[in-house]
Amino acid sequence: MTDLRLRGVSKSFGEVTALRDVSLDVADGEFFTLVGPSGCGKTTTLRAIAGFETPDAGSVAFGDREMAGVAPEDRDVGVVFQNYALFPHMTVAENVAYGLRFREVPGGGSREERVAELLELVDLAGFGDREPDELSGGQRQRVALARALAPGPEVLLLDEPMSALDARLRQRLRTQVRAIQSELAITTVYVTHDQEEALAISDRVAVMNGGRVEQVGAPEAVYRRPATRFVAEFLGDNNVFTGEVDGGAVRVGASRFRVAGLDAPDGAPVTLCVRPEHLAVGDATNAFEATVETVEFLGEAFRASLDWDGREVTLRVPERPEARRLTVGFEPDDAHVVSVDGREPAVRRVEE
Repeated sequence: MTDLRLRGVSKSFGEVTALRDVSLDVADGEFFTLVGPSGCGKTTTLRAIAGFETPDAGSVAFGDREMAGVAPEDRDVGVVFQNYALFPHMTVAENVAYGLRFREVPGGGSREERVAELLELVDLAGFGDREPDELSGGQRQRVALARALAPGPEVLLLDEPMSALDARLRQRLRTQVRAIQSELAITTVYVTHDQEEALAISDRVAVMNGGRVEQVGAPEAVYRRPATRFVAEFLGDNNVFTGEVDGGAVRVGASRFRVAGLDAPDGAPVTLCVRPEHLAVGDATNAFEATVETVEFLGEAFRASLDWDGREVTLRVPERPEARRLTVGFEPDDAHVVSVDGREPAVRRVEE
């Protein structure tokens, strides 16, 4: 196993800049996820680690080994792609064994033993003689995972491996992938645009936007204390308010909100956010009146869209709001300041 280190990695394709000075550290045995919208640079980052793309600037290192000039086949990585890339003319066992074509079997056993071990690991024991077209999407993806793991790579890279699966299967398969990664303690970099997936299975996440890393941290820390407005709005629902400091509080429109830890001079512009689940109906330290526009039933809760003097506010509560006009509010500890004086950090590592 090994750790990964990226320093100042940049990459352009013609006039399009895909990566801008990306620096990341992935610990030995860590499940590290790159998350962000389409075109943010997460797949290009993964391809730079794998050696499929050569950075225009910066470096990629596995432990103390610089990867500049090292071909993909010599980097000791296993890669699982979005489209499975299984060979249709080969059986499941032959597909898995293909990962051993240029490598010795880890541990010195036979290829047959290694294939059987991996198929059992991915819960496909007894499927070795089947053809790929006889399998479900989730089963094919697990075959692809077994093939990537066959040579015993130092690093596992997964590029949107579940995007073609339905929601229920994605949830089940991501749990299996995480369990396998934990059992093997293999350093893993996972790419997804699915925020829920990233938060559910990762040791740490890196939120990317426009070719840059906006924030790195443990999932709960990044969710609860977003470093930038983009992170606040990308990871789940959030209410973002802009105002200015007024006597130790933040004035937003005609309201003054107390915010824990606020340290800024009067008049300074401030952007803060409050998660919908932290808004409550009724009296609170920071209360305001809003009009209910729509209500959605989510199964475990209700999500209401409110109008507060022309501002859209999202409320998440266990019971359906019955009144058209509500008093809602939040406590100072439930607000998080994203920026002061318009300044946001390029990268903020938040750890718990």
